[in-house]
Amino acid sequence: MKHVFKTLAILGAAALLGPAARAADINFNKRGDSERSFVAEVGSTVTKSARTTAKDFTLQDYKFKEVKPGRTDLIISEGYRGGVTRTKYTADIVVHLDTTDKNKWEVLRIDYNDNNKSPVPWNRKNVENLVSKFNSESR
Repeated sequence: MKHVFKTLAILGAAALLGPAARAADINFNKRGDSERSFVAEVGSTVTKSARTTAKDFTLQDYKFKEVKPGRTDLIISEGYRGGVTRTKYTADIVVHLDTTDKNKWEVLRIDYNDNNKSPVPWNRKNVENLVSKFNSESR
């Protein structure tokens, strides 16, 4: 029985550290050749941070919208399934970017909303923590 609890504790810790590890791989200044796959990675990372039990992420739509000179919003529509009920949901994500320097983008904030009516709210703190993680890789 002791080993069962130890195994569960290790698996739980790995699940909690998963979004943090993935966020460290995302660098807004090294987006690569495939813009769509970069945005898909951003969307799934933000959604996984907000809903830690979410599974099966699907990038539905995205666009970059210049709000004013030097400010761009990355607007993402991300599909996912609930980890327990396997119900399909849609997350609406807006990553607010400072794009004044085209070689050094900075994430200003992340807005998240989804149509999941679960009594457990999405994790606002995890999403807010992504801003500094995305920026630490961008420097």
